[in-house]
Amino acid sequence: MAKINIVGVGPGSPDYVTPLAKKTVQQADLVIGAQRSLNLFKDEIKGETVALTAKNLKTTLKLAAELTQTNKNVVLLSTGDPGFSGLLHTVLENELFEAADINVIPGISSIQVCAAKAAISWDNALLITFHEGNVSDEEKQVLDLAVSSGEDVILLPDSKAFAPKDIASYLIDGGVDKETPVMVCENLTLPEEKITSSTLAEVSKQTFRSLCVMVIKSKRAVDC
Repeated sequence: MAKINIVGVGPGSPDYVTPLAKKTVQQADLVIGAQRSLNLFKDEIKGETVALTAKNLKTTLKLAAELTQTNKNVVLLSTGDPGFSGLLHTVLENELFEAADINVIPGISSIQVCAAKAAISWDNALLITFHEGNVSDEEKQVLDLAVSSGEDVILLPDSKAFAPKDIASYLIDGGVDKETPVMVCENLTLPEEKITSSTLAEVSKQTFRSLCVMVIKSKRAVDC
């Protein structure tokens, strides 16, 4: 059976790339990924490369599927962990890979790094991604209910569709306490990493970089 490798590359720093990810890339005939992901493996790549963009996603995945059918060793690089707001979902939803053996190499997600920075036990937090671009009312309501009921929430905003300031404004308009604690982590593990500890009220007035993770802490827990 043809096999496709989906490799998690971590949050951005080469320090967070796993040895297994490097080994898998070294063995690949073709490595596909965003340019910044390819750059992480410049010393490991032995085969061909294709820089993945939003514009060539469809044609590049078709190429990957065709090559796996000829027993070529193909690697798809996925930022963070492939299973959370990563390429695994895209591949699973693509009929071109229905007959493929999907091999997933997990990576360290920015969600995990953010939880560590915030000292949150993230098995008790609600994890949400808005990276799909089309944010539905139902998804917003899930967020509102979680915050209103006192859950810790760790989420990936969408810089265009639902940015941190939009999220903060939405929650305040829905009746959430504007002094609810918020942490926004930008460019985690990179030299320009920045962590802002604030409140919903302050975040609603600010603009953050596209590579960010947002933590909304339980106001009830903080008050206690």
